[in-house]
Amino acid sequence: MFKLLNNILDRCFFTISFIVAMQLPEFIQQYIQRLSGHLNEAKFQLTQFQKIAEEHYQGSLSTMIVRYKENSEQSINSTADLIELLAVRIENYQIHMAQLTKNDYLNTLYQFITNFDLYIVQTTAEQYALALPLNINAISTGAVIAIGLLVIKELSLLLLKRTFRKRQHGLMD
Repeated sequence: MFKLLNNILDRCFFTISFIVAMQLPEFIQQYIQRLSGHLNEAKFQLTQFQKIAEEHYQGSLSTMIVRYKENSEQSINSTADLIELLAVRIENYQIHMAQLTKNDYLNTLYQFITNFDLYIVQTTAEQYALALPLNINAISTGAVIAIGLLVIKELSLLLLKRTFRKRQHGLMD
């Protein structure tokens, strides 16, 4: 009876793990779309500052930033800091976007796991709708993670059984 129950639980565990893991490629795709939106918005904002630089600073955004920082008005100084932060943000988004879109699936998966932007992950998760993508990346991700979790579960149970047996034998001696 225990073997039958364990077998059913294994199948349920595998199926749930498989379906959840299949979501990862779709989640990454939606994350990339959201990242792209953030990148485009940041570029748009920087373009507005660039227009001001073209009108008043011979097109030099760096000259505009220096002049803003030299200004005695604190709000102008803060604007210079904001422009610099925006430029850095665009550069970081562009690098991250290239890492996610210019690689094969395994490298994209690695780049996502190691370099994700927590805010974008959170906002993607808030809007994420479950899907069952039927493509090789989703199916292989689901299978590998489900099998891996099943192996970890089995090894954990085996370790627990051995530990329990050793304690039982230790108590009997």
